[in-house]
Amino acid sequence: MDPFSISVGAVGLIDVGARLVHYLKDVKRGAAVIDQDLEELFDDSNTVLSATRALQDLHRAQDTKNHKVTAFEKPDFSHIWENVGLLLPRCEGTINSIQELLASIELIQWSRTPKRLEGLIKVLRKNAKEEQYLALRRRLGGYQTTMLMLLSAIQTSLSWENRSSQDLMAEGFHREFDELNRRIEKFRPLLESELGPKLRGAFNSARNVASLAFNNKYFDTPQSVSSIFTGRERQLQELNEFMFDESIKSSERVSQKRFVIYGLGGSGKTQFCCKFAQDYRQRFWGVFSVDGSSEEHIRQSFSNIAKNVGLEPNESAAKNWLSLLADPWLLIVDNADDPQLELNNYFPSGEGGHILITTRNPSNKIHGTVGTRFYDFNIWESQDASSLLLKAADQPLPWAHSVKESASRIANTLGDLPLALVVAGRTIMKGLCSLSDYLIFYKSHLRRIRVRAQQKTDNVRADRDPQMRVYASCEMMYQGLINEKSQATQDAIDLLNILSFLGRENVTMDLLIQGVTNPRKEQKHLESERTVNSHTGRRPRTWGESFSDLGIKARMFFYMRNDVHVLPNVFRLPPRLEDDYDVYRLLEALSELRQRSLIMYNADNTNYSMHPIVHTWVRERPEMKTIDQAVWCEVAATLLSQAILLPPLATKASDENFRRDLLPHIVHVRRCKEEIHQQFARNQGERKTIWPILKPVMTRARAVSLAKYSLVYAQCGLWTEAETLQTSVWDYFRTMLGKDHAVTIRLQLALAGTYWQLGQGNKAAELQEDALKICDDSLVANHRTTLNIMDSLAVSRWMQGRYKEALELHQDAIEGYTKTVGPFDEDTARAKDHLARVLFKYYRFDEARHLHQDAAKNLRQTLGADHLDTLAAEENLAMTHLEIGEPFLITAHELMDSVVEKRKAKLGKEHPYTLLAMLNLARIKAAEGYPDQAEDDIRKGLLVAYRNLGSDHIGVLYARMYLGDVLVKRERLQDADEELHDVIERQKNMSVSNRRMHPDCIMAMYIRADCLRLLNRHEEGVMLCDEAIQGLKDIGGHEHPLIEKIEERRRAISESGKSDF
Repeated sequence: MDPFSISVGAVGLIDVGARLVHYLKDVKRGAAVIDQDLEELFDDSNTVLSATRALQDLHRAQDTKNHKVTAFEKPDFSHIWENVGLLLPRCEGTINSIQELLASIELIQWSRTPKRLEGLIKVLRKNAKEEQYLALRRRLGGYQTTMLMLLSAIQTSLSWENRSSQDLMAEGFHREFDELNRRIEKFRPLLESELGPKLRGAFNSARNVASLAFNNKYFDTPQSVSSIFTGRERQLQELNEFMFDESIKSSERVSQKRFVIYGLGGSGKTQFCCKFAQDYRQRFWGVFSVDGSSEEHIRQSFSNIAKNVGLEPNESAAKNWLSLLADPWLLIVDNADDPQLELNNYFPSGEGGHILITTRNPSNKIHGTVGTRFYDFNIWESQDASSLLLKAADQPLPWAHSVKESASRIANTLGDLPLALVVAGRTIMKGLCSLSDYLIFYKSHLRRIRVRAQQKTDNVRADRDPQMRVYASCEMMYQGLINEKSQATQDAIDLLNILSFLGRENVTMDLLIQGVTNPRKEQKHLESERTVNSHTGRRPRTWGESFSDLGIKARMFFYMRNDVHVLPNVFRLPPRLEDDYDVYRLLEALSELRQRSLIMYNADNTNYSMHPIVHTWVRERPEMKTIDQAVWCEVAATLLSQAILLPPLATKASDENFRRDLLPHIVHVRRCKEEIHQQFARNQGERKTIWPILKPVMTRARAVSLAKYSLVYAQCGLWTEAETLQTSVWDYFRTMLGKDHAVTIRLQLALAGTYWQLGQGNKAAELQEDALKICDDSLVANHRTTLNIMDSLAVSRWMQGRYKEALELHQDAIEGYTKTVGPFDEDTARAKDHLARVLFKYYRFDEARHLHQDAAKNLRQTLGADHLDTLAAEENLAMTHLEIGEPFLITAHELMDSVVEKRKAKLGKEHPYTLLAMLNLARIKAAEGYPDQAEDDIRKGLLVAYRNLGSDHIGVLYARMYLGDVLVKRERLQDADEELHDVIERQKNMSVSNRRMHPDCIMAMYIRADCLRLLNRHEEGVMLCDEAIQGLKDIGGHEHPLIEKIEERRRAISESGKSDF
C-alpha cells in the first residue's frame, strides 16, 4: 500500500469525521432532549475520529524512520497497513452518507422547534429514511470495530518488534496481546455479516499478529464461546488481575490460584470461564476441563486429559502430570454442584496452576484462593441482559428505544438468566412470536409447567424454582418445533429426546452415525462366520445334542419375540443394502437444535453438548410421562449399544479410543434406566395395586448391550464393573445357547481375561481350562478356536509357574497350528514365542533364542513391525540375549531400545507394557556395567507404576525385585535387603500365588539370598534357599532347573559361613 494513499485517506476521514461530530454538537446544543440513538451516533463518530488520529500518528512515526526495516515490512505484518488503506475511504464514504441523510431531514431545524425533539428514529421513519439510516449505522459500527482491531494489531506488532527477553515476561506486554485478542473476538461476528467478505483480510492480518505470542499447546474448554457473548467485561479484566498478579513472586506463592464462579443454573458461569480461557489463551501453555458433576465424570475427564497428553488414561496420571508441570496451565472444573463431592480430592497437588470452578453449591466458595475468591452470578446488569436477548433474537442495530424497553421487560421477567434469554431470543428470531407479545406466550407456558411440577413433586415451592423460567423459555421453543411439522423439526424433536438420555457432553457424529450403520457391519460379519463354520469345525451332533438344540432355539424364540427396538426415522437405514445412510438428514436435525440453542457445538473438539438445565428439562417436560421416559431411554441405550462393535470387529487403537469416550454416556443411560425403574415402583406403590413390580428382564438384545458396555468398562480399567456385567451375560447365554456355543465360549474367555486383570489368576485359568474341555468335546480336532484357548491356557500356566503343563500345552498348540494353518501363520508365530518363554524358564536359552527370532520375523511379516505382538516377541528375544550375555549384549540393548520407543509412540509412555520395556532396558544397562543409570531408570518407572497400578501389583513387585538386584550390584546391601524383604512378603500375598508362593517370589528369594551372603547373614541365607526350593516344589517345579541353581547358591552361602570361623 502506497504510504501517500494512507496519509490522504486518514486526512480525508478526519475531515469528514470532524464535520459530522461538529454537526451533531450543534444538534445537541439546540435540542431540549436528545434521545439515546443520537448519543450513540455521537459517541461512535468520536471513537472513529480518535482511532483515525491514532493511526495517522503511528503512520507518521513510521515514515520518519528513513525507511528503516520495520515490523510492518515483515511478511507477517505486510497486510496490516494495506487493510487500513482499504478501510479509510470506506469509512469516510459511510460518514459522508450519514451526514447527508441527517441534513436531508433538516435535523438541526427540527431540534430548534418549540416542542421537544422527537426520537431520531421516529423522525427518520416519518421521512421514509429509517431503513437507509440503520443500514449506514450498521456499516459504520462494523468499520469502527475493524479500525480498533487494526489499531491494536499495529500497536502490538510495534511492541513485538522492539521486544527484549525481559519484555516478554512483562505484564504490559501480555496486556497488549490480551487486548488484541479481545478486539479480534469482538470482530468475529462481522465475518457472518454482509461486510464479512470486505473485512476478512483485516481479520487475518490481526490474527497473524496475535499468533506471535501464542504458546498454547492444549486447549480444551467445556463449550465454545458464543458469538453473542455479552457483558461481564469488568469481571473478566478483574479475574485476569487476580490470576496474574505480578506483585506476587512464584517463590512466595503459598497456595494454588483458584477462583469460584457461583450462581444459578443457566446464569452463564461456564460461558464466562470459556470466555476467560479464550481471551487469555496465550497466557496458558495448556487449558483443560473437567466435568465436575459426579465422581465418575471427574475420573473420566482426567483420564481423557492423560490420554490426550500421551499418558496412561487414568485420573492419577493426569493430576500428577499437572502438579509437576512447570508451564502455566488452566483447569476448568465445571458443574461442581454435588454437596457430597469432596472437591479438594480432585485438585492437582502443589501450588502450580490456575483453576476455575463453576458451581451452584454455595459451600464451594471456600475453594477460592485469589482476589475476592468468588463471583456471585445471580446478579447481572439489566442492560447487559437486554443486549444479550436482542443479539440472540438477531435484532438489527442500532436498537430503537422501544425495542430496548421490550427487551428489558422480558429480561426482567426471566430473572436476567442468560440461558433463558438466549432461548427466548432464538424463539423470537425463528418468528414464533415477536418482542412485543413474547411475554404473553411465556406466561401461559410457565403456568402449565408450574401446575405439572406441583403434581409431580407435591411441593408447593416447586413453582418458585428459578429454573422454571428456563423451562418455560425452552417449552416455547419446543412447541415451535412441534408446530412447524416439517421433517427436519420432527427429527429434531426425536433427536433431542435421545440426547437427553445420553451424557450431556461429547456427543460426536461418530457416535450417532455408527449407532445406525454398525448393525450392517455386524450382519455381514455374522454371515461370513456362518459360511466359514459351515465348511469347518463342529463334529457331528448326537441325537441328544440335536434335541437339546431344539430346546435352545425354542427358548431364544420366546425371549426374542419382543426383543425388537425401533429407532426413530432420522436413525433409520434405507431398506436396500447398497444405499447409504442419509447423514444430511441428521445434520439438518442437529442444525434445527443448534439454531434454537437447545444444543451447543464445540468447534475445537467437533462435538455437541447440552446445558445441564436443558438436559434435565427434556427428560422432565410436563408431557414426558414415566412410560415415555422408559421408551426414549431404551432408544438411547439401543443407539449407544449399536455404536459399539465387539471383537473381532473394530480392534484398532482408534476404535479403542472411541469406545473409551463412550463411558460417560453408558454411565448416564444406565443410571437413567435405574431411576425410571424406581419411579415405576413408586408409581405402583402409590396406587396400592396388587400387581407385582416387574424387574428388567434379560433378553438377547439386553445381554448383547451389557456385553458391549462391559468392553468399554474394561478398556477404561473399571474391571469390577466389567466383571459384574460379563458374569450376568455369560450366565444368560449359557442358559439360552448352551455352554458349547461360540458366543458363550467367547464370553467365558473375556471373563477370564477380566479375572486376570483383577488379580484372580486361578479363577481365570479355571475358566480357560473349562472352555478347552468344551471345545475338545464339541469341535473337530485342531479347530482354531480350540488351539487359541489351548495357547491362552498355557500362558496362564506359565504365569502361575506351572511350567511343565505350559510346555506341553504350547507344544500341542504349535503342532495343531502347523497342521491346520501352516508354520507361518500369526497364531503359530505367537505360540512359538510363548513356548520360547517357557524354555527360557528352563534355562534352554539357545532353543528359546531361535524360537523368538523365528516368531518375531513371522510376526513382522504378517502383522507389521509396530504391532504389539511383534514388539513382545522382540522384547522376549532381547531378554534371552541378556541371559546369554556376551556377545549378545549390544544386540539386546539396540533391540530393547527400539521396543521402548515404539511402545511409547503406540501406547504412551505410562502404559504398563512401556514401563516393562523400560525396566528390561535398565536390566540390560546394569549388565553392561551401568548400574547407577539402571537404578535411576527403574525408580523413574516405579513412580509412574505406583501411581497407575498400585503398590501390590505384580508388575510393580517385579520391577522392585530387579531394583533390589541392581542395589546389590551397587553394593548398597542394606538398602537391597530391605527392598527385597518387603517385595517377597508382598509377593506371597498375591492372588495369583499358589500356597503363598509364585515364581517371581522364588526369584526374589534367590537374589536376596546372595545379598544375605554378602552381609554375612549366612544362616538366614541358607534358610531362605530352603524355603525357595520347597516353594518351587509345591507349585509343581520338581524338575525345574532353578532348583539346581538355588541349591548351588545354598552351598556357596554355607561354605562362606564356614570360612568365617
